[in-house]
Amino acid sequence: MKKKYRMIGTLMALIIALLFCGCASEREDTDTDAGSGEGVYTKLSEIEEKRIGVLTGSIQALQAEERFPGAQLFYYSSGTDMLNALKAGKIDAFAEAGIIAQYMMGEDPSFTYIDEYMADGMNSSAIFPKTEDGRKLCEEYNAFLRKIKTDGEYDLIYEAWTSGDESKQNIPDLGSLPDVNGMLDVAAELTMVPFMFIRDNKPAGIDIEVMYRFAKENGYAVRLENMDFGAIIPAIKSGKSDFSPGGVTYTEERAQSVLFSEPTYEGVSVIAVLKKDVNAEGFPASLAASFEKTFLRESRWKLFASGIVNTLIITVLSVLSGTLLGFAAFLLCRKGNPAVCRLTDVCIHLIHGMPVVVFLMVLYYIIFGSTDLSGMFVSVIAFSLIFGAGMFGMLKSGVNAVDKGQTEAAYALGYTDRQAFFEIILPQAALHFMPDYNGQVVSLLKATAVVGYIAVQDLTKMGDLVRSRTYEAFFPLIAVTVIYFILAAVLIRIINRLTRYIDPKNRSTERILKGVNIHD
Repeated sequence: MKKKYRMIGTLMALIIALLFCGCASEREDTDTDAGSGEGVYTKLSEIEEKRIGVLTGSIQALQAEERFPGAQLFYYSSGTDMLNALKAGKIDAFAEAGIIAQYMMGEDPSFTYIDEYMADGMNSSAIFPKTEDGRKLCEEYNAFLRKIKTDGEYDLIYEAWTSGDESKQNIPDLGSLPDVNGMLDVAAELTMVPFMFIRDNKPAGIDIEVMYRFAKENGYAVRLENMDFGAIIPAIKSGKSDFSPGGVTYTEERAQSVLFSEPTYEGVSVIAVLKKDVNAEGFPASLAASFEKTFLRESRWKLFASGIVNTLIITVLSVLSGTLLGFAAFLLCRKGNPAVCRLTDVCIHLIHGMPVVVFLMVLYYIIFGSTDLSGMFVSVIAFSLIFGAGMFGMLKSGVNAVDKGQTEAAYALGYTDRQAFFEIILPQAALHFMPDYNGQVVSLLKATAVVGYIAVQDLTKMGDLVRSRTYEAFFPLIAVTVIYFILAAVLIRIINRLTRYIDPKNRSTERILKGVNIHD
């Protein structure tokens, strides 16, 4: 057994080393000193038929479709993903808001943007549900925006977060807001620097500070939920969230689903491209810098720790409840009740027939859309049902693998049906399905990586938050990969230890025959 773990450890070390080398290789091809060189493309006409990255659901995606009809568009979920795709040569350019591109250039000077604007007049706003309460809240927010723009307060906030001087930037304490006029559930994508992002493990940015001041002035407490941009409008429309403080650009189609406030930001859209001149950075320096940015800077290791806790909570609760659910369903169907068996089969086919992320979103936005259930709770429900469906199948195949003569022999020894199943059949069946059970646990652990779609801050989502600040692909992803590997190994070890207690070979004859009447 020790040799086995040594081999696994050696293999993981080799994989990690290779990935680190890949990380260093990529950096040697792309890193530059700030301001060195111009872009590989200098005019929009030069990328008319190139590969262009856009954010899914963004106004830049619509603008790029209109401006570059001959280009091949690639859709990404974050600016970080687009930047890393650009550096890896998977796309030739990407579209982004000008102010966000400028901030990204300050953090990663390997790229620049073409001087020609792809589009101007890009206005982003806060959004609200089309309900009576939503309209009232939107009117209050509009009045507040007009006030702070008239007295210059908004300009001071904007200047502070775009100046680069952190001493001027105020990170609000959202938890300090008193609940005078109610609690507001706020949806935000915290990867939009400098508007909404994470700094020092707290929400920060222009829109966050504006929202904080609005809530404080109007007596609202705030409960912020970080979610993907594509999930924000469904969350607002379904009533899961009361509003989103900014970053959503007006379109006629979106206006059919949600209410838009007055603009919170007015800017331009640009096309980002790599720079021509490239200066190499050595691997040791690259590795040390990546580790510092990923874990130590702003105590970002706390984000990973929080993500690990949430991932484990979802996984462990889902495995336990799913096991009990699948076991209960099997017991109800064991005697072949036609109605129960038919209903169980339909439910299992429905669960297995839907992709996990779709199943999660159906539960969160539709089935439980009108409730106050958190994304964490809905995730546990979803994965319990998924694991329960798998558990039912494992029990069914495991029990069928046990010879029928075992049951007959148990009856002959005086066992009741219940005793025969739990004392004789189930322990033997478990030996058949436990390897599959271990695999299902690992699969469930990995499947939880999609819970970020319903505003759950799991390990993968926290890795995405860190990547949105470091603008690196390899190191944060490697860190997440290694953590998942360790968590899976620990869970499997625990399950293997528990398996020993149900192995018939490890039970005494007295224990097996306890309570059984044996006739001479």
